[in-house]
This record gives sequence, structure tokens and C-alpha cells, in this order.
Amino acid sequence: MHHKPPQRFEPTSLLTSLAGHSWRLLTLRGDWRAMPDSPAFVALVLGVMVLGGLSEQLMRGHSPALALISTLLWLGVVLAVSSHRGQPNRRLLAALALLSIGIEALLILATWLPAAEWPVAIWSGLAVLRLLLQADGTGAEASR
Repeated sequence: MHHKPPQRFEPTSLLTSLAGHSWRLLTLRGDWRAMPDSPAFVALVLGVMVLGGLSEQLMRGHSPALALISTLLWLGVVLAVSSHRGQPNRRLLAALALLSIGIEALLILATWLPAAEWPVAIWSGLAVLRLLLQADGTGAEASR
């Protein structure tokens, strides 16, 4: 009887996969239904999203208190729009968090090129809107 050896955790393949999903969401080609329906995955991407939000705000020169407040407000928005009747849709929540991570990375890069900030913000808004419209009517959106 042959046993398969346990699958090794490889952080580089996880990071590559996350970056690929984030890029597809940013380029309007991603699908929230492709996200894993896993509480651990949601916790991971939400944690990275919060750290990214804090980093982005601190890079802009905001105080730590203001950075924390704005990051927690965005976390609240993401949680609210990904819930339906009080139950979070983990796939939509993960997709919004992963998209937010990509947006935060672009906004951090835009601190060195101020002319890019507005195009990044506008494109990011379109990407979030597309993701929410994609989820509309599936029971994944927040009740209106």
C-alpha cells in the first residue's frame, strides 16, 4: 500500500497565487466565485488587507491613529457589503479583501508618483464596483 507524502506548504506558491488572483481582480477579469470558501483563507487575506491599509496610510504621512481609523472603516465597509442577512459570503469577502490588497499596493506605489494617484483611485473604484455588480443578484450582496 502506497501512501502519498503530506503536501508541503510552499509560501511562494501561495503568494504567487494570491498575486495572480489580485491582478485578475484589478484588471476586471477576476471572479469572486473563484475564491476558496474557507474561514482560514478569509482571515489570512483580511489580516493582510488591514496591514496593507495601515501601511498605505502611514506611507502617506497620516498619524497612526488616523491610519487605524481609516483602515478599520474600510474593513467595516468590506464586511458590510459582503454580507447578506447578517451572514458573510466568504468568497465575496475574500475577493474584496484581495482586491483591496492590490489597490493598497498600487496606492503605496503612487506615493512616489503623485500623478498616478487619481488614475489608480478611479480604476480601483471601477474594479470594486465591477466586483459588487458581479455579485449582485446572487444573494452575496448586502441587503438593501
